[in-house]
Amino acid sequence: MNLEQINQDVQACGCGNPHHAITIERMVASEQVWEHLAEFVQEKGWKHLLVVADDNTERVGFLPLREAMTRIGIQVNLVSLQPDERGDVLSDERSVVQVLLRQEEAVDVLIALGAGTIHDVTRFCAAKTKVPFISVPTAPSVDGFTSKGAPLIIRGKKITYQLVSPVAVFVPSLIVREAPEALIAAGVGDMLGKYTSLLDWRFGEFDGGEPFCPVAVSLTEEALLSCVDALPAIYRREAEGLDQLMESLLLSGVAMLIFGHSHPASGGEHHLSHYWEMDFIANERPAVLHGTKVAVAMMQLVDDYKQTILHWPKTPASLREWAQQMPSKQELETIFTALHAPIKPEDIGVSSLLLASSLREAYRLRNRHTILKHKSLSRTHPIEMKERSL
Repeated sequence: MNLEQINQDVQACGCGNPHHAITIERMVASEQVWEHLAEFVQEKGWKHLLVVADDNTERVGFLPLREAMTRIGIQVNLVSLQPDERGDVLSDERSVVQVLLRQEEAVDVLIALGAGTIHDVTRFCAAKTKVPFISVPTAPSVDGFTSKGAPLIIRGKKITYQLVSPVAVFVPSLIVREAPEALIAAGVGDMLGKYTSLLDWRFGEFDGGEPFCPVAVSLTEEALLSCVDALPAIYRREAEGLDQLMESLLLSGVAMLIFGHSHPASGGEHHLSHYWEMDFIANERPAVLHGTKVAVAMMQLVDDYKQTILHWPKTPASLREWAQQMPSKQELETIFTALHAPIKPEDIGVSSLLLASSLREAYRLRNRHTILKHKSLSRTHPIEMKERSL
């Protein structure tokens, strides 16, 4: 990933929207990543690190990280996020407070050692204490590593805060390639969800006048299609395929970073996912991986989304072309069956009643002009697309 070239493309973009420069100073994926990380920390002159992990990521990554830092005289402390009563580690108030209680004034930098939840908590704490953080992803499971967004659960509500991106990203390739099957499938789910999120964003710009950036779209498309091309290698758990999956997730996060919001990577499929997650929390049910929920949600939307766009005779070419290349629900089910992942709402504990209510109400979670919102409103108050749209 050429961050310098992406920054140049952003500077040349004429979309008229504010852009955010990429402030990630270094991005390395390597089998010798700990040496690269130690070199970067030494260059920055940092002496005191606080690593945020959980029991699983502590087990696979903390020891080599600490050894690399100890060799150069760096003090490393650890805070391991504790699971809740159901055994889930959540990005909620309790996790945030746990980190803040261990974050002494002498800490120079935070290190997020883990996947999505750990990054969300670390990002929030870094932003609020004005201390930089380094991203060390241990599984290719979500696309938020390089973005500014931190979705947190606050009093049972899923709220995304736009905060800070990591100062650097160091991917331990050997650990990522050994990630559990469910986390790999979740990462593919988060990536393939871009089919519907990009359609929603194009629709929002076309029918709702929402801000739109062709550079962010291009980066997200590149990330998505590269992931799709790598699917055969991902099925076989080959290094090349898993490395590409992580690369795609990081690039998708960069697209969100430069736009400043999650529009490129989050549409109706994410709104359904967040709605289900909030219901699970309210009813004290076990958590389901974010990308797994996104994949199941996307499969509920994709055929209807395609037909909605293709049946409007005056749909603009950009919308029609993207809808035509989107896979069908059946094709997606084949992909996720090959990944041994859930494909139906009931597979992840979403009842027919919860599904129906989410299809009606989930659009309210974000102020986005999505096809999900359009169709939800149409059910109760028949509406047409705006005059200018037709």
